[in-house]
Amino acid sequence: MANARGSHDLHHDPSYFRGMYEGDDDPWGFDRRWYERRKFALTVAALPRQRYRLAFEPGCANGALTELLQARCDRLIASEMLPAVASRAADRLRPHDHVAVVREVFPQWWPEDSIDLLVLSEVAYYLTPHGRDLARVRLAENLEVGGDVVSVHYTGETDYPMRGSAVAIWLDGFDELRRVTTLRDPSFELAVWNRI
Repeated sequence: MANARGSHDLHHDPSYFRGMYEGDDDPWGFDRRWYERRKFALTVAALPRQRYRLAFEPGCANGALTELLQARCDRLIASEMLPAVASRAADRLRPHDHVAVVREVFPQWWPEDSIDLLVLSEVAYYLTPHGRDLARVRLAENLEVGGDVVSVHYTGETDYPMRGSAVAIWLDGFDELRRVTTLRDPSFELAVWNRI
């Protein structure tokens, strides 16, 4: 497992996430807020294929989106770097034998097998320039031709390394990706790319 303490040069400080979870198992309200539930439903609806062979969802948090994605995947690997959060997500997804929740740090860790779906939900804007460079290399190595990338990020003000509105522009710069879907909501942008 990658060491979260040694990854500050790749993404937002892990202590930020530990602080968010102090006293609240669902600090972003993924299960409580209509905004989040609607955003997740739109994310799943935007997937171009009916079914995926192997999907990867880094930064799965409590597994709320993972639970929706699993119905569209033969296998789904979700990662979460905080041990307690990963454990809660794994408990939530235990009824689904084809889903694995691993305690790993993105973008250092990726599934060993090639993937045909990468889900970046509220995770890419935490990557530093160095982290984005590594994610770009690993995506080129791990996403098979014809595979899809879905990105959905809050576009309001944050203090993260990248603005949510910049994530889609960053992904547009990948030579191997072609954007096929765009949805701009007042609070978030959702887009899908296909690997050519």
